[in-house]
Amino acid sequence: MQSYEAIVQQLIEENRRLKDRLDIALNTIELLKEEVQQLKDEIAILKGQKPRPKIPPSTLEGSHSKDKQNNKDKPSRGKHPRHEKTKHLEIHARNRIKPKSIPEGAIFKGCQKFTVQDLILRPYNTIYELERWQLPDGTYLTGKLPQNIQGHYGPQLVSYILHQYYGCRVTEPLLFAQLKEIGVLISEGQLSNILIQGKGSFHQEKNELLPAGIAANGQVKVDDTGSRHRGKNGYSTIIGNEFFTYIISTTSKSRINFLQILHGTEPRYLVNEDTTNYIETLKPSYWLGGYIFLQGRDRCMNQADWEKFLLGLNIKADGDIKLATEAALFSNLIDNGVPRNLGVHGDDAGQFNVFVRSLCWVHEERHYRKLIPVDETARQAIEQVRGEIWDLYRGLQEYKLAPSEKIKSFLEQSFDNLFSKKKTTSPTLNNQLAKTYAKKDELLRVLERPETPLHNNGTETDAREMVIKRKVSGGTRSAEGQKCRDTFVSLKKTCSKLGLTFLGYLEDRITGLNEIPRLSDVIFSRSTRQSAGP
Repeated sequence: MQSYEAIVQQLIEENRRLKDRLDIALNTIELLKEEVQQLKDEIAILKGQKPRPKIPPSTLEGSHSKDKQNNKDKPSRGKHPRHEKTKHLEIHARNRIKPKSIPEGAIFKGCQKFTVQDLILRPYNTIYELERWQLPDGTYLTGKLPQNIQGHYGPQLVSYILHQYYGCRVTEPLLFAQLKEIGVLISEGQLSNILIQGKGSFHQEKNELLPAGIAANGQVKVDDTGSRHRGKNGYSTIIGNEFFTYIISTTSKSRINFLQILHGTEPRYLVNEDTTNYIETLKPSYWLGGYIFLQGRDRCMNQADWEKFLLGLNIKADGDIKLATEAALFSNLIDNGVPRNLGVHGDDAGQFNVFVRSLCWVHEERHYRKLIPVDETARQAIEQVRGEIWDLYRGLQEYKLAPSEKIKSFLEQSFDNLFSKKKTTSPTLNNQLAKTYAKKDELLRVLERPETPLHNNGTETDAREMVIKRKVSGGTRSAEGQKCRDTFVSLKKTCSKLGLTFLGYLEDRITGLNEIPRLSDVIFSRSTRQSAGP
């Protein structure tokens, strides 16, 4: 017969096992609820309804953002803030107003300035009378329109239309109604043509952003979001850094797709030693690497030639085909100047696991915020872990500003203590700590490369632009419409990062003045200036 102490110990152990099972069950249920909600959101989007709002942003960066806002310089005493804001305004008219009655003996003491901003929004129509002269041989000589006049709609109106649609997210029906109310004589078809036709120069300038941005600092941030085209779901991939934003929409998301995007307009496939090294890195001693190297050494191929080459190799497994394709795309990027140590920063999505990868701490912290505690002890453990993550994050921020071996060793030890050695009463929390520890190299990449970002907030903001655009205007219907959306959102976000106004940029390009340099040149000059330092 068991003793009283043994029975009590057995009950305690059984209670612990039940709590562990409950902990796992609750968090599993929460994950399943989230998956069900995602499916509901997708069904809602297909029905044209609104999905559930997203989880609010993490406060990991919020505290610092608020501190920065609170520490902004206040206007100096004795100077009215309004005067400081308006002193640089361009003044178009000045009206001096005298008092209604000035008593005799009054002395003039100057003027009290009162600035009023207004906007003139009305049609401005011009008739160009092109003179026609008949020459002695019977032919005619006719005057030519100014170069910036490309149709029956002037450059200012075209700039306004593009800015309203792509910059301010005004839908096409509302924009059409607005123009009609202002008094512009235009049809729906003409409006659509202005929005998407003849935009080759803008597409070219957008295509220049990616190589210029990569060359600027050898580091990019990446993300993707859902998109709709011709009634089908797709994906928009966002690539950027502090200098640029490059967005392109495709039908799938994969590592092959990402490597193709990095090529720009025309992906090419190269078989050389880098190809085999890529394969052997992922699958050491794999037969496919050497076989491809022997069969296609130093061959650069387009899409059609590559597909023929794969058929000749007689590779049947889909995984082998994907691996070979990734390797050939990677090799051609290296051959065309993309640095081997290109930093790719984002969440832990597999399609971005290429070159030198680093992970976003904000995304990682969200996993812990979603955990459900089964009791007060588990809740305190989760809060303690989140607090330690926050402390570690701030230590990494300080390291970026002043790297040193001493701080590096301390941060590595702190990471190990938190995610490897720490044990709690919650199996789910312990499991999440182990998952984070498995990403140690990617999360601590900043210790090797201090220029590595710690969060991906900027790229998420760029992705949110596409989400809002999709919610406001729905999906695109034509290939040219999809291309224009990606191009103008990319140019808008890049202008913002470079300190340029999107409307000013549009006016400069459409009027043909070209006083604003090519955005790729602006990126180069800004990055060069930043590298040179003060």
